[in-house]
Amino acid sequence: MKRITQLLTALVFCSLIIFVSCKKKKKPDATEDPRDAAGQALAGPWVPTSVKFDDANRTEWSDFVISFAYNTDTDQGNYTVSGVPTDDGASDVWGTANGTVNWTFDGIDETADVGRVIRADGTGTPMDVTVNSTESPTALTISFTVEDPDARVAGFYGTWSFVFELQ
Repeated sequence: MKRITQLLTALVFCSLIIFVSCKKKKKPDATEDPRDAAGQALAGPWVPTSVKFDDANRTEWSDFVISFAYNTDTDQGNYTVSGVPTDDGASDVWGTANGTVNWTFDGIDETADVGRVIRADGTGTPMDVTVNSTESPTALTISFTVEDPDARVAGFYGTWSFVFELQ
C-alpha cells in the first residue's frame, strides 16, 4: 500500500512540474474595429460641392450642412442636418427637415460593411458612403435612393448623390 501511495505522490509532482513548465498560449492581439476608424472619419460638418438627383445637377442644396458623429462604444452614429431646402419633399431626402437621425454600419460586428450605413429614421434607407481617407478625410460621397410608395411629391424620390467637403 505504501508503494502505491509513493507512486501516486510522484505522479502528482510530475504532473505539476509538466503543467507549470508549459507555456500558456498568448491571446491574439485585439485588432481595431474597422467601424471605429470609418465612423471617426465621418465626424465633422460637411458641405456639398455637388448634388445630383437621377444624374441631374441640383442647386437648391447650397446652404445644406450635415454633421456626423459616431460612438465607438455602441458602434452607432447620428447625423444632424441644417439648411435643407424648404421645397415640399426635400426633408424626406435626409429623413428630417432639421434634426438628428441615427444610423449604423450595414452588417454586424466583424462582417460590418463600413462602406454602407443604414438610416434608423423608420425608412431603413441604405446609403453608400465613400471617404477619401480615414486618417485625414477631406472628401465624402454619399449615394442613396429615396423611395416613396405613394409618390406624393415629385422631384425628390429617386437616386441622390452628394459629394461633400469637410468644412
